[in-house]
Amino acid sequence: MLLPKIIQDGNAVIAWKRNGTREIIEGPKVIYAPFDKIYPLNQASARDGEYLVIEYTDGRTEHLGGPCEIWLDPLLHSNIYAKEAVSLDAHEAVVIYDDHLGNVTHRVQPGPAVYMPKPTEWLHQFQRHGDNGKGQKVPGKLRFKKLRVIPDQLYFDVDMVRTADEALITVQLMVFFELSDIEKMLPQTHDPIADFINAVTADIIRFAGNRDFEAFKSQAKQLNNLETYSELCNGANRIGYNINKVIYRGYVASNKLQVMHDNAIELRTRLVLENETEDQQQQLTDLKLNREHQRAAQIRQEDEREIKHTLAQLDQKNEQKLTAQKKEREQELQLIRQRHEIDKLQQQELLELRFAEWNKIHSSGADLTAVLVAQQNNPDKTIRLDHKGGAEVHLHEAV
Repeated sequence: MLLPKIIQDGNAVIAWKRNGTREIIEGPKVIYAPFDKIYPLNQASARDGEYLVIEYTDGRTEHLGGPCEIWLDPLLHSNIYAKEAVSLDAHEAVVIYDDHLGNVTHRVQPGPAVYMPKPTEWLHQFQRHGDNGKGQKVPGKLRFKKLRVIPDQLYFDVDMVRTADEALITVQLMVFFELSDIEKMLPQTHDPIADFINAVTADIIRFAGNRDFEAFKSQAKQLNNLETYSELCNGANRIGYNINKVIYRGYVASNKLQVMHDNAIELRTRLVLENETEDQQQQLTDLKLNREHQRAAQIRQEDEREIKHTLAQLDQKNEQKLTAQKKEREQELQLIRQRHEIDKLQQQELLELRFAEWNKIHSSGADLTAVLVAQQNNPDKTIRLDHKGGAEVHLHEAV
C-alpha cells in the first residue's frame, strides 16, 4: 500500500520516477504515485525594485524583473539570487556599458527611473578626489556609480600660495559647479575634481603672484568674480561642466606673518575703537546740547503758549466787559429815549389841552392875554413900558 505524500502550500518538490523521469510538484497537493525519490526545492523571489539573477548550469545568465518568484531546479540552475535594481532620482544618471558579441557600447540612463541591467550590461564605476576628513583632497576617495546632474559645490584650500613680496598664504575657496554634458565628460576626464583643483590652483597662483601681500588683501574681493578664474572656467567647459560661481572664504597666513598681521589688526582695531569712542563722546556731547536746546525751545514754546492763553483770556474778558458796557449803554439810551418820548407826548398833550382851552377862551370873546396874565399870580419878572409918543420901542429878551 502506497502512503500519501503531502506537499504544503508554498512548497514544491522534485519527484523522480523509477523510469528515470522527473516532475516538479507544487503544493498544496497530496501525491500517491510511486516515486523513487522526492527532494524539496528552494524558492527565490524578488520584490518591487528588485530582480532575480538566474545562473543556468550551461553557463547562461538571465535577469528577471520583480515582483516574481522561481523554484531552483538543480538540473537547470546553478544559482538564483535577488539583487536590488538601480533607483534613479530626477537629478541622477548612470552610464551603462553593453558587451554585445564583443562590441562594447555605452549609453546614459537619466532619472527618474528604475534600471534593471541585462546580463551583458554593467555600470560605470567613477573614482574621484574626496575629503579625507582632515580638510585634504585624496585621489580615489569617492567611489560611486550614480552621477548627480544638479548644482554641486567643492570646498578647497589652495596651500603655499606665494605673493609678489614672498608671503606664503593659504587661500580658502568654495567652487559651485554643475554637470551639463555627460557624453562630453566621459572621454575627456576620469576625475573632474582633480581638474578643478589643478585649474583653480593655477588661477590663484597667478592672481597672488602679481600682487604683494597688502595688495592681495585689498583686492581679495576680486576672487569672488568668475573673470579671475579663466583656467577653471575654460577647463570645466572642456570636460562638460559649468562653473556657476566661486566664493572666496578668506586666507590663512604663516605663523610669523599671521602674528604680524594680527598685531597690525590689533593696532588698527584699537585706533578704530579709540576713534569710535571719541566719536561716541562727541556724539553724546552733541546729543546733550541738542537735548538742552530742544528743552529750552520747549520751555519757550510753553511760556509763549501760556502768555497767549493769558492774553486770550484777557481779550475775552475785555470783550465780554465791553459787550456788557455796550449793552448797558444801549439800555440807558433806550430808557432816555423812552423818557423823552413820554415827556414829548406829555408836552404835546399839555399843549393840545392849552390850545383847546385858549381856543375856548378866545371863542367866548374874553381877553386871552388878560386871562393868561391872571393865571400867573407870581410872574417871574415884570416889564413895564410907558409909551408917551415918540419913537416905537422894541424889546429883545434873551431866552
